[in-house]
Amino acid sequence: MIDAALGQQASEQARGFHAAIGIDGVLVTKMDGTAKGGGALSAVAETQSGIVFIGSGETIEDLERFDPDGFISRLLGMGDLRALVERAEEAVSAEDIDVNAMLKGRFTLRDMYKQLEALNKMGPLKQIMSMLPLGGMQIPDDAYDITSTKMQRYKVIMDSMTPPELDDPSVIGRSRIQRIARGAGVAPDDVRDLIKYYKIMQRALKGMRGMGSGKFNMQRMMKKFGRTQ
Repeated sequence: MIDAALGQQASEQARGFHAAIGIDGVLVTKMDGTAKGGGALSAVAETQSGIVFIGSGETIEDLERFDPDGFISRLLGMGDLRALVERAEEAVSAEDIDVNAMLKGRFTLRDMYKQLEALNKMGPLKQIMSMLPLGGMQIPDDAYDITSTKMQRYKVIMDSMTPPELDDPSVIGRSRIQRIARGAGVAPDDVRDLIKYYKIMQRALKGMRGMGSGKFNMQRMMKKFGRTQ
């Protein structure tokens, strides 16, 4: 087990452990931090072993099997779309979310609620963002906290809505906003913020109509970001 933040010290420590007990596999931890794990590669070279797992959090769900291509891609700030799509496919059930219907414009607050639940199943937001091709751009830790808190607030707000409101958000006027806010224990502006986010998501899904049918079109997604399967 080696800390991703060790840097070049990793090589010396790995040499010492290998001489004492022998190492045939490496687990790289704290990949959710600013460190990219370059020192772990030095440890692998020093011990002639291989990376087996990488950890990006504090729970067992934050452990993932090591994929060389994805690891190097993240190291270079190019993300790991393959792992992201695979994780999304595991979290999203075809019975729960009708992607084809969404791409045709049939997207409701009920659908968005299911999306937020699926996002929670995919793991910590910081881990998910590490799989996107951000070009090395660093996002502050508090930004992840704010986003996660807002997602939970959105779910609480939608729990206070009636079935007709979830199925047709256009019926939500001023009086309904006041009632929903009271039921959720939030400010009316929080409800308006949710509706604004819903409309943004609705427009984004309409813009994805050309991506193809099926749950996910992996080939086109990878090509869009300059990678192939």
